[in-house]
Amino acid sequence: MKLLTQVATVAIVTVALAAVLAPRQVAAASQTPAPAQTAATGQAPAAQPAPEPERPPFPAGAQHAYIDLARVAGESIDGQAANLRVQTLSEQKLQVLEGRSVELQASQTQLQQNANVMSAEAQLQLQREIDRLNIEVQRMTQDAETEIADLQQSLQIEFQQKLVPAIDRVAAAKGLLFIFSAGDGGLVWANPALDITADVVAELDKASQQTP
Repeated sequence: MKLLTQVATVAIVTVALAAVLAPRQVAAASQTPAPAQTAATGQAPAAQPAPEPERPPFPAGAQHAYIDLARVAGESIDGQAANLRVQTLSEQKLQVLEGRSVELQASQTQLQQNANVMSAEAQLQLQREIDRLNIEVQRMTQDAETEIADLQQSLQIEFQQKLVPAIDRVAAAKGLLFIFSAGDGGLVWANPALDITADVVAELDKASQQTP
């Protein structure tokens, strides 16, 4: 018998395109302080990662637990692969949109700077080109947002089809009757030993590695 019949929708990743036309700010290299160098290697010492806190053992006989679905999506192999697909598509769309926005900005600058020396006909033609590019950028932005949203929805469905069986297997192995979601605002506090997020990630990764 399945111990868990449904889970909350897992957000894979959301990429906003509202700031596509905003100029990117790049810090000057001269303002970036040079890292300290060691005398032996001439390179900055590598930062040591902070050790992960030791995970408390799951309480014997416990029949309830909780899970952080956002962590599962961010730490599992399948979740990271989904994130990468959305990020790759988003970057591709941004590159195209930025190219069009540069074209639009150049035309606007040309009209502003040369309005006094251009004929009325030339101004009208350039203004029409600006209007066309503006409409094109708006449509491309909407199309990109729709395409990314469709991909996200598809990946969420695929991820949940793998996630639910993984949670079922962990629940059955531990003899659980209830599993709560830590990210939906309903769980105020719980014993950290009842957190089965890492178990579900491990179960997902195990199934992913076994799939040809």
